[in-house]
Amino acid sequence: MKKVIDLKVALVALAAAGMFASCSDDGPDGPDGYYRVIGFENSGLTLAGPTSKGDNLYESYDGTKFLEGRVEVESGVDMVFGINESLWDDEYNFWNGGMALSQWNIRSNTGTNTGDWWYSWNNQCSVYNTASTDGANTGAGAGGSNTFAVINGYSDNNSMSSMAQFSFTANAEYTVESIEICPPSYLYGVITAGNQVESLDANSLINAKGWFKIMAYGYDANGDPTNGGLPVEKYICDYRADANPKVPIATTWQTWDLSALGKVNTVKFNFDGSDKGSFGLNTPAYMCIDDIRLRLN
Repeated sequence: MKKVIDLKVALVALAAAGMFASCSDDGPDGPDGYYRVIGFENSGLTLAGPTSKGDNLYESYDGTKFLEGRVEVESGVDMVFGINESLWDDEYNFWNGGMALSQWNIRSNTGTNTGDWWYSWNNQCSVYNTASTDGANTGAGAGGSNTFAVINGYSDNNSMSSMAQFSFTANAEYTVESIEICPPSYLYGVITAGNQVESLDANSLINAKGWFKIMAYGYDANGDPTNGGLPVEKYICDYRADANPKVPIATTWQTWDLSALGKVNTVKFNFDGSDKGSFGLNTPAYMCIDDIRLRLN
């Protein structure tokens, strides 16, 4: 990713302090405004690790934990994201939902790992990007960058987590023109192969002719929903017999247009799918995101 020229000095200093992530591709975009693409390179922020499970995203980890990240959007405004607080206590664990940074891209079993390890919770922070080298843990972000974000969590009547989100400080509002998304290995494997943990019948969504989608909701600086309260939706896969068109799960980064949400202060992500049980979704409510393109005015 290219660094923002006019913020280069400031961002290098902030990254050295471990406070902010960097932006990219700042520039004019026609006569009606400017845009900024938020990337996560050279951030100085704590990455998910030391394994691809993201041990440091949990309260029980003894070392340096990741809790919150900030990206400078423009002078006086940051984009903020992090680990969600539990719905039942004051702890911050990734199983509660949230957004964290990663460079993992393991797409097959490594070392002594066998079975469904590579598409299990133990590898939840890996992106399934076949344009990168499996297990290299470099170059797996959008556009060949190294760092991306993993989001986890959803909300319904049975959910034990809450929705991942990012928001802007100082009550700032921007149009999110698009983001890049790519399935994590955990999600890709469960959708294509199924497993006993995530689905009671261990059936893949392909064989079950099922579907899975992501939804983005926008909120203004007053906390009121934008776009009439309606989300912008994207099917991650749709294998139903009557689907037109059928949507196979992607294996590389794809652009998702979020401009219909209008100017937003907060974006929250939710998931829905055909494979549900008494405790809610059986399909992992995860996605990898990168290159958040904002229109500044």
